[in-house]
Amino acid sequence: MGLFCNIMSSLKSILSLSFQLAKAKFKLRNEGSYLGILWYLLNPLLTFLLLFFIFSSSTGQGIENYSLYLLLGIIVFNFFQQTSVEATQTILKEYGHLIKSIKFKQEALVYSNVIKFLFSHLFEILVLVLFLVYFSIPVYNILLYLPILLLLCVFIAGFSLLLSALTVYFIDLDNIWNFASRLLFFATPIFYSLNKGTSLFYLNLFNPIYYFIDASRNLVFYGRLPEWFILVGCIFWPAIFFIVGIMVFNKLKKNFAERV
Repeated sequence: MGLFCNIMSSLKSILSLSFQLAKAKFKLRNEGSYLGILWYLLNPLLTFLLLFFIFSSSTGQGIENYSLYLLLGIIVFNFFQQTSVEATQTILKEYGHLIKSIKFKQEALVYSNVIKFLFSHLFEILVLVLFLVYFSIPVYNILLYLPILLLLCVFIAGFSLLLSALTVYFIDLDNIWNFASRLLFFATPIFYSLNKGTSLFYLNLFNPIYYFIDASRNLVFYGRLPEWFILVGCIFWPAIFFIVGIMVFNKLKKNFAERV
């Protein structure tokens, strides 16, 4: 019982610090900006408009409510990409001076990124809700996305812990992941659909973000449960990456101050 209380107390302090850091960074990013939080919407919306214009008459043929299909894929991947790319700079560049001078739970730095981009992700979801209204899809379907979003946050947190720790030891990982995440965008079925049995389908079985996008589309747009292997993937990948992320981060963080 005492051990459980200590774990919960430590978790509470980490999340509290993460939330305060995320709130401060969110305000700082919008400080002096004329558009403010609208900047968080411009990136996915402009990407959506460009891809819709290019692919709606080709790969979008045969996909029900293609604009919704495309928009949700973009905002889910955008949440993952933005958070993970920033994670590569969190320990090595952004907070290196702080790590050298103060002892604190360094995991909070990584979690704060997840919370910060979760804020912007929620604004993007509001845009999605407007699309649901326009296409006469029940708005309450968005509530079905919440369990998927929770699992997605766990996955992104674990992946970010892993990336942030490894980048301290392999500096080039920053640029490598920045490039690799762009390639992953095109490999993920965001603006096209997957046909079972194809090489691209089997490749995406090893792509965690594919499971979250597919599950979200089925639950929100079609009001149905995803296939069983999609649900398994939505639980399996967060569990694996969160455990591995914590283990690697805890093992490597002892030498962060010497390397940043």
